[in-house]
Amino acid sequence: MDYKSVLFVPGHEEKKIQKAYTLKSSLVVLDLESTVPDNKKNIAKEIIKKFSVDKTKTFIRINDESDLNFVAEEKFKGIFLPFTETRKQLENISNRLSSIEKIKTEIIPIMESINGLANLKEICNYGERVKVVSFGSHDLAKSINLVISPDEKEILEFRKNIVNHSSNIEKPIDTSYLDFKNLKGFEKSCNLVKQLGFGGKACIHPDQIEISNKIF
Repeated sequence: MDYKSVLFVPGHEEKKIQKAYTLKSSLVVLDLESTVPDNKKNIAKEIIKKFSVDKTKTFIRINDESDLNFVAEEKFKGIFLPFTETRKQLENISNRLSSIEKIKTEIIPIMESINGLANLKEICNYGERVKVVSFGSHDLAKSINLVISPDEKEILEFRKNIVNHSSNIEKPIDTSYLDFKNLKGFEKSCNLVKQLGFGGKACIHPDQIEISNKIF
């Protein structure tokens, strides 16, 4: 599997889910976390269940560990794990999955906190379920009051660190680019992280997919 373009789709928005599978993203991530209001998270699961989606290219970004039952029951390929911070956290989730899963569930840790980035080595070396890690710069920036400029120089060292610790697994997935109307800015960001050693980019809009596929 490649991770050139990883499209995140809110789990409660039916039209966006339907459209996602007509596009050419490497991976679709149906979201149960930040893009879904708290009062619609259970509704999102029902919406996702009713679609006949390609589960071989679908991951779920979970909101909390209670979502693992849903992922296992529906036989999704894997999860994106927000705020991954320790190997122990991965081990606990792996143990829980082992008792309920019907297929082997992959875990893609999202590195979006200082604590998680400090423990990158142990997280990247968790070969039991981790084949690739992803970067989440937006929550990281909020947590440390970091303002990111258009050239993204403030997160350069974080990116380099993620690439360096991913040497024994797949090339990492870079953070999303929130200004989805600025396709030139998105392309520039893709080119930058490609040179650093990333293997793909999180996408939040269909127009970003073609650019990401072309560059990576």
